[in-house]
Amino acid sequence: MAKAKCEVKIKWKGWNRGGYAEVMNGGGVQAMLDQKANAAAAACNSTFTPKYGESGYSTATIGGSLARGRVVYTDSKHANVSERRHNRLQSAFGGD
Repeated sequence: MAKAKCEVKIKWKGWNRGGYAEVMNGGGVQAMLDQKANAAAAACNSTFTPKYGESGYSTATIGGSLARGRVVYTDSKHANVSERRHNRLQSAFGGD
């Protein structure tokens, strides 16, 4: 039986921060982030019962050091307390 050995050494040149930021801030990725964040907020709002005319969950765009991102947050004190009790955001993103 013959043994073959192949060794390849690749020198890591590092990643291109500018290219990463360009891709992440591009229209396709940002549209996908908007879609996921809005779907999560809608799923949470569908099971949340607002009280006294308060709203439940909203989304916002945040600026990171390399790319923009999205955050889903509670709008009111009642929504915050309800979120801690029912963990809607965790279940919207596939958590337990």
